[in-house]
Amino acid sequence: MNDRQLFDYIEYFRGLWQQNILAQNNDFVFCTCSGIETLQGPLQKFRTAQAFFCVDDTNDNITFRGANGGWFKRRTITVFLMHRFNIMNMDSYKAALAMCRNMFLQLYSRMLIDEDSLSNDMVYLRSASVLSRELGQYFLNGCTGLYFMVEVSEPIDLTYDENQWQI
Repeated sequence: MNDRQLFDYIEYFRGLWQQNILAQNNDFVFCTCSGIETLQGPLQKFRTAQAFFCVDDTNDNITFRGANGGWFKRRTITVFLMHRFNIMNMDSYKAALAMCRNMFLQLYSRMLIDEDSLSNDMVYLRSASVLSRELGQYFLNGCTGLYFMVEVSEPIDLTYDENQWQI
């Protein structure tokens, strides 16, 4: 549709994972998945890893006309932060969930900082409102955490090109 590449959110979050001290010190493994229904990235590493920083490689999006008349694509990006715990120890569960909560707050504070620099590249990270939901103790046997969703809007080119049509 256009020559401009859309924002590579997977690489953006991979960079945040690499730079985050909490993630690195606690051996969070970076992976991708295709929605909460599959979580294939964490499941493939479930026997060998204790913590997961998982970016959903699918997203919902909408194309809309902005206030200035230009066209934009808004994508909703989902990131899962999950940590395994000892199912026989409630304190282990609480510690795992607390670590994921803490990491979410660290990531959120970084997204607030990055919002301005990304907008210089015409990538609008909508960090003023980020939905998060905790997964709970019984989400995945011995694993808890949370996921959060953030929207990114970018301009797109919808210029009609008659050379693309047989008329």
